Amino acid sequence: MSVGGRWAIVTGASSGIGKALALEFAKNGFHVLLTGRNEAALNDVAAECSKQFQVETDIVAADLSVLNSVDRLIVAIGSKPRRYEILVNNAGFGIHGEFAKTSVDQELQLIHVQLDAALKLTKAVLPEMIARRSGRILNVASVYGFAPVPFQAVYSACKSFLVSFSTSLRNELKDTGVSVTVFCPGITQSEFRNRAGISDKHKATGMTAAAAARIAYEGSIRGKAVIIPGILNRLFVFASRVLPGGFYASVVNLINRLRGVST
Repeated sequence: MSVGGRWAIVTGASSGIGKALALEFAKNGFHVLLTGRNEAALNDVAAECSKQFQVETDIVAADLSVLNSVDRLIVAIGSKPRRYEILVNNAGFGIHGEFAKTSVDQELQLIHVQLDAALKLTKAVLPEMIARRSGRILNVASVYGFAPVPFQAVYSACKSFLVSFSTSLRNELKDTGVSVTVFCPGITQSEFRNRAGISDKHKATGMTAAAAARIAYEGSIRGKAVIIPGILNRLFVFASRVLPGGFYASVVNLINRLRGVST
């Protein structure tokens, strides 16, 4: 696929699914602007994209839990005459534990990263996409966006917001040439669980970040509305739609206990 001078913005690009998405877009000819907290890791990902796929790269180190950092990122995005064809709102982290005992400051940071940053970045790039009638927005949510998740209450609520927001915005943008896709992976082999403080006795289980990114890329380019990779993840979402919410919350809690996820 020849994409000329088109750019993709990828947040949370220093590791995990974000890094894999950066490589996937670069492999398909997109220049990439990468952002995340870890500047050294971003430089490594950018170098890998450039060396393997001969694309242009740029990095903006930013902690998106700080709203001023989001504003600085938006200024950096607008400072160069580039055609931003893709926005990937991937940045995020999890918090695991009893809500009564977890840090409200951390939870507000989680909301800033997963919701505030996604909304502000989408607002920043969307008008130009609509004006040229071309663009893709890829929001990375989770299968937990379809289910209540005890001990990850704020995380799952944020993902539910992203699912609803993406679906609503997609409808608004019908016939504009701009599509919105929400990607909802399940357990993925990445650093995510460590940062969330989750102890999982089956750390090697789940889809690889590279496989998840490939599915997300292909679906977003085709303009799919919702992408749920893997039969088990689709069954999880199906069950969440047919079982009562209170009962399913207990089911999810049981599943996590059987996985060895401590509470």
